[in-house]
Amino acid sequence: YMSGLEELWNDGAMKVVNSVGYPDQNLSHFRSSDIWASGSDSNAFDTSGWLGRFLNDQYPDYITNPPDQPPAIQIGGTGNIIFNDTDSSNMGVIVNNPDELFQIAQNGELYDVNDVPDCYYGEQLTYMRAIANSTFQYAEVIADAYNASSNAVEYEFSLGQQLALVARLIKGNLGTQLYMVTLDGFDTHALQNESHPFLLFQLANAVQNFYQDLATA
Repeated sequence: YMSGLEELWNDGAMKVVNSVGYPDQNLSHFRSSDIWASGSDSNAFDTSGWLGRFLNDQYPDYITNPPDQPPAIQIGGTGNIIFNDTDSSNMGVIVNNPDELFQIAQNGELYDVNDVPDCYYGEQLTYMRAIANSTFQYAEVIADAYNASSNAVEYEFSLGQQLALVARLIKGNLGTQLYMVTLDGFDTHALQNESHPFLLFQLANAVQNFYQDLATA
């Protein structure tokens, strides 16, 4: 079912990391996801993600002075905290359709993040205006990169469509180095022999197409 990855494996372009997890699992899917995303001990409750903390160190004034390209792009997987900084602000841009973001960029306006009251309300207003500004700003650069490239292979399934979008943004020279894609459905309570192999097939197929697509860049 994962024969699509055989070529990568034989070429030395694929490695497997075994025993990923944490001791004394509490068997909660949501709690486990937070532990993996935060990189914290299983008895610690951290709402920041390990990549969010990394990005916060790279861009400490991200809210008021964001970089020209989005530091990270998250396709689907809403609720995952991996790109959250220590203030629980998402350092990544959540993307589903770059064309819709481009429309936001064309119709939106940039807000003044400095002319605000010097109080708690002003702090909250600054945060909301900055988030809106980053959405408008990044919508256009994402759409430009997307429209400047094309896919060289045909992708299948949901994961494939997500990686197709990532491939176009990479080939369009967006400059973002961190992407997150999502493959749901592994919480199989029944029909394990049918469901699990098909999920592995989707994973292998999508990754194979992704590598073939990028090879044409």
